[in-house]
Amino acid sequence: MRFLKGVERSAKKLVPQGWRKYFRASKYELLMERRAPIDLIVHVGAHWAEDAEFYERCGARTVLWVEADPDTFSKLTKVLAERPKSTHHVAENALVSASDGEELSFNRFNGDGSSSSVHGSTGTYRERFPHSHETGEVIAMTTRSLPEILARHDVDVSAAARPMLVVDVQGHELPVLKGLGDGLRQFSQCKCEVSRVPMYEGGTQFKDIDAYMTSMGFRLASHRYVQVPRHGDVLYVRD
Repeated sequence: MRFLKGVERSAKKLVPQGWRKYFRASKYELLMERRAPIDLIVHVGAHWAEDAEFYERCGARTVLWVEADPDTFSKLTKVLAERPKSTHHVAENALVSASDGEELSFNRFNGDGSSSSVHGSTGTYRERFPHSHETGEVIAMTTRSLPEILARHDVDVSAAARPMLVVDVQGHELPVLKGLGDGLRQFSQCKCEVSRVPMYEGGTQFKDIDAYMTSMGFRLASHRYVQVPRHGDVLYVRD
């Protein structure tokens, strides 16, 4: 999805400033703006913090960015160092999953690494993104849970106004969500990358994410169910 977002940002520059907020593949950003201010955002799968400016506009006082790939994380910290100090940006290098201490293989993909994942690509992925593929470089990583990372940075989700969780981890979304346990209910909204088709081998499918999110008291707010993309972002909220 990050590649598609880059194309979208380039296209936006061709339209008048006042229209740009309506030029989006999904309406989740418009919903976020309506629900602003969003005091706290926890973004798992940070890449290079491409959404930092938007989060700042939504009134975020603190954004916790979590990125698994060490090389990507190195650039992330440099990008965040240049952000305005009105928002507190903090970063953590970690592979987030359902529990701490699990040994997983992390597959690096070519390009800017935005598609790197603990899962390998499927034929569907390679057909849709013919120029994106695994490089063959695999990193052995030890998982960490999100509650442990939040505690490490003294982030109290329950004390924040309309806290938001963002999960963009290339097919590994459900383990990240489950790792929060009942702590997931402390978030008032969650943006999640979903797939209705198999993009990553063994990766989470939308139906599984939706079943889990609804069981935790969230509702799908960004789309009608018949309009959920084959691969894209959706927004859940707790009213």
